[in-house]
Amino acid sequence: MIQANLVLTGMMGAGKTTVGRILARRLGKEFVDLDHEIEKEAGVTIRQIFEECDEARFRTLEAAILQKVLHRQNQVIATGGGVVVSKENLLLLQGHPVVWLAVDADTAAQRLTFDGTRPLVKASPAAGDPAVAAREGMAKWSRLADERRAAYSMCDLVVDASQPPDEVAADVFSWWERVCSRPEAADTGTWKLQHLPVDVAEGPYLIHIGRALLSNLGQRLRREAGLEQVLVVSNPTVLGFYRDQVAESLNSAGLRWEIAVIPDGEEYKTLETVESIYEAAFHAGLDRRSGIVALGGGVVGDIAGFAAATYMRGVKLVQVPTTLLAQVDSSVGGKVGVNHPRGKNLIGAFYQPVLVAADLAALETLPSREVLTGMAEIIKCGFIADKQLVSELEAAAFSDVSSLVSSDMLIRWVKAACDLKARVVAADAKEMGYREILNFGHTVGHGVEKTAGYGRYTHGEAVAIGMVTAAILSYRRGYLSDADCRRIISLIDRWGLPTGMDSLSISEVVQACRFDKKVRSGRLRFVLLESVGKARVGEIVDEEELADALKIQAGGGLW
Repeated sequence: MIQANLVLTGMMGAGKTTVGRILARRLGKEFVDLDHEIEKEAGVTIRQIFEECDEARFRTLEAAILQKVLHRQNQVIATGGGVVVSKENLLLLQGHPVVWLAVDADTAAQRLTFDGTRPLVKASPAAGDPAVAAREGMAKWSRLADERRAAYSMCDLVVDASQPPDEVAADVFSWWERVCSRPEAADTGTWKLQHLPVDVAEGPYLIHIGRALLSNLGQRLRREAGLEQVLVVSNPTVLGFYRDQVAESLNSAGLRWEIAVIPDGEEYKTLETVESIYEAAFHAGLDRRSGIVALGGGVVGDIAGFAAATYMRGVKLVQVPTTLLAQVDSSVGGKVGVNHPRGKNLIGAFYQPVLVAADLAALETLPSREVLTGMAEIIKCGFIADKQLVSELEAAAFSDVSSLVSSDMLIRWVKAACDLKARVVAADAKEMGYREILNFGHTVGHGVEKTAGYGRYTHGEAVAIGMVTAAILSYRRGYLSDADCRRIISLIDRWGLPTGMDSLSISEVVQACRFDKKVRSGRLRFVLLESVGKARVGEIVDEEELADALKIQAGGGLW
């Protein structure tokens, strides 16, 4: 990994060239300034390229030179601030660690000169006064910074570039030594984050997937989400593992923050717990420009999300899921809420986060049962829309859960599940139709959880049972073949998930399903399957038909 290129990007005034030279010396690499390479190739200055051609011509030349430079190794490359805006350039950079040097407007204004040498922040000819030229230039700078924020957010590390250059370089160097220089990093690319955009009407956001995200959380909250004050909502179990790491990250970013500790467990997913978060928010002085960070599993995410949606009619929400189930399910899509004695998640809202940071390193502290419950949701995604994912899950062989957690394959599966959910949510954010596809297995799953008492089955285990029920219903209706039905049950069993209920009353499960949120006019709505990878949404199932399927399931047979 030591031979790889390190790429620096960020706005004008971030100090990319100065920091790049320092890093090159410390890492024993060659320093390359991409703008200088472009000028050498073109034989004119960048200012002249803009004056004689246009920005489009410059971007074409920039992409060509970037590709040429990246063919070499062992370099620190300082790029222009607009490089990462191009999707083609992002593809070129996929095999290289990319760092966003994030600088605030005040620091940039002190560092920049507005003498016309920077075409994109050049003042109008009428701005003869240097002070007027600086104001015009910084106004353009701020607009560019806003336009590019989403692209910069897709980098692997965010660093506060408003610090002195030596300190900026030290932060990057520390990350490089800790994350990029490990022997396995060269083969696995564990430093590289995956970024999935979720394009919803409430505002697009990114899902970040990878390792070493928690240590960079503070900078992402400040630079990507624009937050200066947050309330972290978590439980004692999660805080026992991550409190110090998160505190250090928030402090290093200069954020004001406090923690609201809520009890651990599904039984505490209540309005009373939400009230305790409100009190913590009032005590911390959160206003509508502040944010709530959900640090934990699905229960924490749902409760904290509902608090964020309703506190002062809505503050920014950041999901930091620490379980596999939350990373592929509850943290994505904007469903937040609490339980009611009549059913699960009956009190809630649709409220989108401003970013999701799924650090797979957090899964290393999970019990095996919790990892497998997350696998149930990944399996579900394959059954409803991804035959290739199902084939990979069938072919996979891991000696134990720890080897699964540390594997590159899990990153691929998490990304595949999140990608599917992101596309579905973008098409139907408030579950008015197509989004119901994600509820495969959930109608019976929620009924099983309620009947058994929350906690006896994990959510993923209950959904696994529900998927078997839905497969049996699909077969009995003539939608699903015998072979596919058996294939579904076999895969669920292969991953150590339950395929049947353990001594639960069938009538009570059916009764519990009547209070599912997808019931309309008293009629049960199911997601069924036509084949592995192809779902049918909005299927009406009567209670007798459901009871018959559950009896077959309880008997250990299929039909």
